[in-house]
Amino acid sequence: MLLVTPGRDLAIENIRRAALKGRFNDKTEPFDPQWGAADLKADILDYVDKLPTLGFKLKNFAARAIVDSWIRRYSRGVNEVVGMEKLEAVKGPAFLTSNHFNPFDNGVHRTLAMESGHGRLTVVSQGTNFVMPGLNGFVLRNIDVIPLIQEPSYMNGAFRALMQQNLDANRFILIYPEQEMWFNYRKPRPGKRGAFLFASQFGVPVIPTFVELQELPQVIAPGFHDVKMILHVLDPLFPDPAKTDRQNSLDLCRQDYEAKVACYEQCYHRPLTYSFEPQDIAGWIPQPYWQPCPAV
Repeated sequence: MLLVTPGRDLAIENIRRAALKGRFNDKTEPFDPQWGAADLKADILDYVDKLPTLGFKLKNFAARAIVDSWIRRYSRGVNEVVGMEKLEAVKGPAFLTSNHFNPFDNGVHRTLAMESGHGRLTVVSQGTNFVMPGLNGFVLRNIDVIPLIQEPSYMNGAFRALMQQNLDANRFILIYPEQEMWFNYRKPRPGKRGAFLFASQFGVPVIPTFVELQELPQVIAPGFHDVKMILHVLDPLFPDPAKTDRQNSLDLCRQDYEAKVACYEQCYHRPLTYSFEPQDIAGWIPQPYWQPCPAV
């Protein structure tokens, strides 16, 4: 089960417009928190300072318990992992990449990390997730995450230190090259090369994954069927030590996207195009009166 939050019709319309414009990394969620850059940086630095404290460790334990309960209730026995044998080529830590379609779509990646012997999954998360209200915000702030903000001193300092710490602990680090979440969007989107630049700089492999979304019979919210996730583990990619970090990042980013496109076409038995159809949104039951707004 994936969470269905308010504003889905507007989010879907935003997705349709962005896809038709070829703007695959745009925000489409209508109610994402808005936060000033200076305030957000202060909040993130405060978060990083509190990571070693007992208070944070207790909150982290609680957040992991909540997510584990969600996985046991909604995912285990329903969702699947295909291709785990491909992890045999990776002996140490790695970066995982995936399509991003729900705030908690990484539950199946957490299962993958645990069952492969890498322990708890670490996720690189947009900084604005840290100011979300309610239970979802509590979980996103206190689960095993590395906050991402576009601030050079932070990215070259605390961010890299946290990444190195997790790699030294033999963790899998999940990064979403697509950057923004597009609600229940089935198609892989061209990504940014940051994850692949990190892979080259730290000298660790990238494991591309693609989550296939299958509709289930039961309706979980007005206008939406429940959705099953099938996590496909694709062939690992390794940075070439003979290449520059920039060239590695470009090559790995292209190879990662091509692997996801091939997996999409195999899973759904149709070629990838970015024309918008209602079936692009997994589980959506368009109302009879639904018509797309004119493109702008």
